[in-house]
Amino acid sequence: MELLPRWLKPNRAASAVGIYLTPTSLFAIDEQDTAVVIERAIGQGEAVPVALKAMIDEQAWQGRRLSLALSRHWYQQTQLEKPAIPNEELAQALPWCMRELVNEPIENLLFDYIDLPPGPAGQQRIAVYTSQQEALARLVQAVTPICEIATIGVDELAVANLLAPEERGLLLHKLPGQELTLTFIHQRQWHFSRTIRGFQALDDEQMSVDQFVFDNLLLELQRSIDFAVGQLKLIAPDNWYLALPQRVTPAITDAISQVFDIKPKSLTSDRLSPVSLPALGILKESQA
Repeated sequence: MELLPRWLKPNRAASAVGIYLTPTSLFAIDEQDTAVVIERAIGQGEAVPVALKAMIDEQAWQGRRLSLALSRHWYQQTQLEKPAIPNEELAQALPWCMRELVNEPIENLLFDYIDLPPGPAGQQRIAVYTSQQEALARLVQAVTPICEIATIGVDELAVANLLAPEERGLLLHKLPGQELTLTFIHQRQWHFSRTIRGFQALDDEQMSVDQFVFDNLLLELQRSIDFAVGQLKLIAPDNWYLALPQRVTPAITDAISQVFDIKPKSLTSDRLSPVSLPALGILKESQA
């Protein structure tokens, strides 16, 4: 799934950079050295396209192929029953299907969708992603004179590329300033996610890990799994993954292991923080 119209795509360049765009910073991973995360803060009053072009100039990335992952600030997701029209016609019909579900003229928006597992009654479902057409156009116009944009996607789908193909996994992901999110992923496809509220303090480096009580988290995990398996008829994940601040990862790993008899694997490291993972995920998508 990508929010970049085909007519905005130039020919393929030689090597790629994945960049995650948040409201306050840009996070980039170069495929030539994926162990290094490059961060650039967006200055007060600085437009994101200007910051992105400046980052390209600072890193001498002219001529590179860019894959951009958008944070939730850039898009909205809506789930609905799949319209009973042929798949080849659905992309063109999305604006009309969504016209009562968005708060602005549909001609101002770009639309894309992914298929979801069937609902409890077997109905076909889709997740529709909408984003401001003008805002994305400004991004493209700022950088296409010096770089190719291979794809523009969204963070919650980009992170699905971090799992191995064919794998069925559960991912707990915590981005700074956002709530904790649980996501079911199968074959690198987003199948189900749920926000688990009440864990913003995981970002608070002043709070001792010993102060955290994870009973509520474990209960919410069990409820989410029961709903996904019991109501949505998803198959329980084979593997669990954590994309959390490094300082809390060992404690949460131990808590999950004791209750669920499974040891989750961490996707983060001292070099690779949770907020950098969408950049790596969108980079992997462009390499597929």
